[in-house]
Amino acid sequence: MHLDYPMKKNGMYIIKKREFDDIGENLLKEYMPDVLEYPKAVDIMNLATECLYLDVKDMYITQDGSILGMIAFDDTEFTGYGIGLDEETLKLSAGTVLIDYSLWGNSNIGRRRYTLAHECSHWICHRPYHSPDKRTFEFRKNEAGSLIACRSENIEGVRSASAYSNYDDSDWEEWQADSLAAAILMPRKTFARAFADAMYEEGVRLRYLIKGDDIITERRVIHRLTEIFEVSHKAAQIRLKTLGLLRECSYDGRYDMIVWR
Repeated sequence: MHLDYPMKKNGMYIIKKREFDDIGENLLKEYMPDVLEYPKAVDIMNLATECLYLDVKDMYITQDGSILGMIAFDDTEFTGYGIGLDEETLKLSAGTVLIDYSLWGNSNIGRRRYTLAHECSHWICHRPYHSPDKRTFEFRKNEAGSLIACRSENIEGVRSASAYSNYDDSDWEEWQADSLAAAILMPRKTFARAFADAMYEEGVRLRYLIKGDDIITERRVIHRLTEIFEVSHKAAQIRLKTLGLLRECSYDGRYDMIVWR
């Protein structure tokens, strides 16, 4: 998938927040257009392995679970831990994704799916940055060689607007990957449609929720979204805020009403 956006000299794309929805929609339109027709979960494993041709492997990346995912941009080796926490060294080819074993289990399905979408987003957005000369593939190395290590706090993370002014390229990488992951797993149009349907089921005729105003309704609506899109509560909540469907307060102290047809 080719991205047609401005780029810094070092290969980092310059992408605005709202543009990630377009990238996500174009990606899904190309590979699995049915998910744009009605609210449903994206088959993120299929997207990763059959569409983007990534190789997904599982291991304990760290002993403390601080890193949930990694992706290799070049052939390399990585030493992590097996099921018994014994050291295990894997030979990774370019396009290999590592997902931490801690994300296995039904209670972690949403987090695991988001982590995989996050790594797919790195592959889509950051190959030019890690390979400034695409012809010779001279990859930029970091502490883990050609691997991007994604810490747990960087996946589904909440970032204040004031923090952006202090971002370095590594921070922008994580922000971009998180933004695109959300757009892929929760497409703007179908997510908004599912939200409206959930509000209708709750008997609420409002265009958005006010955070903390009705905790029970807020939790029920978000829970419905987590079940439809198979994401975590946190991911759905952040997506609602991003799309203006969950607000700190109404603009004029009054709620906008939905006119149901």
